[in-house]
Amino acid sequence: MNVVMTIKNVVADLTKGEKLDETNYDMWHRKIQNLFNEQEVFENLSHLMIQPDEGNTSQHRRDMEAYQAWAKKDRCACFTMLSSMHNDLIGEFENYPTAQYMWNHLKITYEGTSTTRLRALALRFEQYVMDPKHTMTKHLRSISALIRNLKAPGNNLTDKQQVTPVIQSLPESTWGQMKLALTHSENIMTFADISRHLELEAEHIDVHRNILLVAQAGKRKAFRPKRKQHGRFARLATSLRPRDGKVAKCHRGKRAGKDMSKMNCYNFGKIGHFTRECTKAKKT
Repeated sequence: MNVVMTIKNVVADLTKGEKLDETNYDMWHRKIQNLFNEQEVFENLSHLMIQPDEGNTSQHRRDMEAYQAWAKKDRCACFTMLSSMHNDLIGEFENYPTAQYMWNHLKITYEGTSTTRLRALALRFEQYVMDPKHTMTKHLRSISALIRNLKAPGNNLTDKQQVTPVIQSLPESTWGQMKLALTHSENIMTFADISRHLELEAEHIDVHRNILLVAQAGKRKAFRPKRKQHGRFARLATSLRPRDGKVAKCHRGKRAGKDMSKMNCYNFGKIGHFTRECTKAKKT
């Protein structure tokens, strides 16, 4: 159970990257082989086991346990290989009965240095375009994998043949003027040179973009229009406005506006103030 869960976790990481197609078999083969060796599954690719006949002896039970353990690893190996393929290849290989058959057929189909395969690799490299969702680091990593696949069968690439497709793969909307400068730059001679330069330029572009976003956000906040009042708040504000040049007075309290000369003090017996404002001693 632990082997199955571990393989599923590793496969989940593999499927996030580049999957097997007709041009990247060499790199894919190394990744899967290292995974199988780590999980002790690679032995399933070198030998087969046949399900034992029914029986009740102790030897039969041992043979059945060994077969079940082998079958579980074999299913894990098949699942790993199918999960790391492109969708259009799964239907071609999913019907093989064991991982060994699938592994050998993949080797026969994609391994080798045929003219057709080399042409497909070169065409993909020349027409490769940067994915807008990828960072520059990830984009350069993908191109580096293509170059390794082209070099693996002994196909030598000059520095110019490596640098030119990298520049052409950049999006025109963001790198239009920069692509022309990079093409004629005397400081960019190798793949390492163009990779280092593009990573620095991508970092500068990201910083500039973030500065613009912050400035635009501050400008929108500074010039935000005042909201219009609606409903009873609007009517209240209108009723409190001064009319005809008069200053609106706000009267507070229950006795506001009463004539104090008519107010009688019940403590002192005089008029002109309230009892609570009387300065005489309080009657008992």
